Amino acid sequence: MATDFVLMNRRTFGIRTAALCFAAGMMVSPFSLAAEEPLLKIGVLPAADSVLLYAAESEGFFESRGLRIQLLPFKSAIEIGAAMRAGELAGHYGDLINVFINVFTQNAAGAPQAVAATVTYANPAERNFALVTRPGSNLTSLEDIKTHPGTDTAMSASTIIDYLLDRMEATTGLPPSAMKRVEVRQIPIRLQLLLAGKMETALLPEPLCSLVESKGGRALWDDRTLAEPLAVVAFRKAAVTPQTAAAFRAALADAAKAIESDPEKFRALMVKKSLLTKAAASAYKMPTYAHFGTADGLPPLPSAADVKRTADWMIGKGMIKTIPKLEEVVFVP
Repeated sequence: MATDFVLMNRRTFGIRTAALCFAAGMMVSPFSLAAEEPLLKIGVLPAADSVLLYAAESEGFFESRGLRIQLLPFKSAIEIGAAMRAGELAGHYGDLINVFINVFTQNAAGAPQAVAATVTYANPAERNFALVTRPGSNLTSLEDIKTHPGTDTAMSASTIIDYLLDRMEATTGLPPSAMKRVEVRQIPIRLQLLLAGKMETALLPEPLCSLVESKGGRALWDDRTLAEPLAVVAFRKAAVTPQTAAAFRAALADAAKAIESDPEKFRALMVKKSLLTKAAASAYKMPTYAHFGTADGLPPLPSAADVKRTADWMIGKGMIKTIPKLEEVVFVP
């Protein structure tokens, strides 16, 4: 009897222990599961449209999609590029040209990367970049620039600014001789020179365009006439799988819906993360995403035509030698 009693208690203990273990397993949340995933460090520049990534981070959307993401702020694309080449980052966010330079060159060097998501896409609904005048300028349109050849334009060579100036000329018929491009690498200095009247025009991103307008400047052209990606996120292929890239896009799609449902909440987040200054915050138009009408609710991924157009431009600038295939540089769903 004593033996039977001990055996019975052992069986009861085993059953109860198994039940408790099962229940504990059932209570494991996606956050716990995400902790088992590798940590993916993403380099991020302090640009307004990076709010999509910070919203996904602050709202826990990465974790809910089974990802462990750490956003690391950088001051320049040069620093991010160096960190990517050193293998210190799994991915990076930036404008199309800076990211594609890294993706194209690293793929050629045998350390392949691919774009996982588009953060900003030029469209008629919102302005991302504009050619703006100094306050008090007599220029009112691109036609005025044609009659004032050699107009000083603050810019930075081999960047998205340089690319968009070329796109502006190509799409509007403005002759290259109409503008005298003046190299001003740092955006804050470019802005200061324009506001001080030492430059006639400059191509700037939002919210700086709106800030210049509030000071009396004018926008002569903006990117709403284009239809192409402007800012993207790319990963090293050794660090992520196509499934991880899809989960990352899903988290950003969750963030896009959250931003549209409560834009003021995320405007405050942008100020907190130094993506907007308090002075520029009130004038900044928050990004929208639903109007793209894509299946996942995000701006479209780069297409084969986008890759060819930007690669052709880079070849002309001596940055790369060949045009890569779409599937080599984009995680195509």
